[in-house]
Amino acid sequence: MVEYIFGRHLVEAGKISAEQLSAVIEKMDSVRVKLGLIAVAEGFMSLKQAEEVNRLQATLDKRFGDIAVEKGYLTDEQVSKLLKLQGNTYLTFAQALVDGEYLTLEELDNFIEDFKKKNGYSNSEIEDIKSDVVERIVPLMIPDACKEHEAMVGVFVRTMIRLIDRHVSIGKAECVDTAQNPALAIQKMQGSGMLADYVMEGDGALLFTTSKYGQMDFDVLDEDALDSAGEILNCVNGLFASAESRDGAFWELLPQEYNVAGIELPAAKACKVPVYVGSQMFYFVATKLA
Repeated sequence: MVEYIFGRHLVEAGKISAEQLSAVIEKMDSVRVKLGLIAVAEGFMSLKQAEEVNRLQATLDKRFGDIAVEKGYLTDEQVSKLLKLQGNTYLTFAQALVDGEYLTLEELDNFIEDFKKKNGYSNSEIEDIKSDVVERIVPLMIPDACKEHEAMVGVFVRTMIRLIDRHVSIGKAECVDTAQNPALAIQKMQGSGMLADYVMEGDGALLFTTSKYGQMDFDVLDEDALDSAGEILNCVNGLFASAESRDGAFWELLPQEYNVAGIELPAAKACKVPVYVGSQMFYFVATKLA
């Protein structure tokens, strides 16, 4: 996430071009290896164990290392070593900028300082962003008035990173009225009240996301594409409901709905999150309808 959180603002500030940012991301992809591959290469896990953990990630909202430790395949110390071997994402991003001669480290440090002041972040919050850990970044992006939706947003972001693009990032969310934001695809959850989450197109990222998930090249957000969007929501909400059930809560997932003309909802406070996939964006919205 960190590479696009900072990278997007570098482009907006005119420090680098969108093409240069794409080149930086491409270089990062060429050097960053999945944790499971490193674990197998280091002899910490068998290939069969690594594949099992990868499959479990599709049903559990947890990181590779956390699942491997729970299964007894890795120790905490081994996970720490593997993460070091994998490389720090922010440092990899910084190194790619410097190697491409787009910025010096001093220029990047100055930009980060300006970014901190402009957004009102503390030093510790900047370190949270640099950590590239979803659980540390998401809280910084959710307004206090929408904190009740933080867990669902976190599940959505982690799922997008696993299924769509590891570079997915989010911007600062805002509290909005659902009636002013018609959904394109939505899923409701019945339990202690009614929760719902939905997606809306921004400037092309939803179309790309549905194509990637559906493994089809959708040209427009038609019913087939929005059906794919609904399946993503179903995956997210299944993970969310499973996590909630461990804390004693129960949510029944209702059938997904979608409409190319949008779906109007009753007025309710919602958390509207801009989701960036590459240079494009769409919105994920979480709300409590009753």
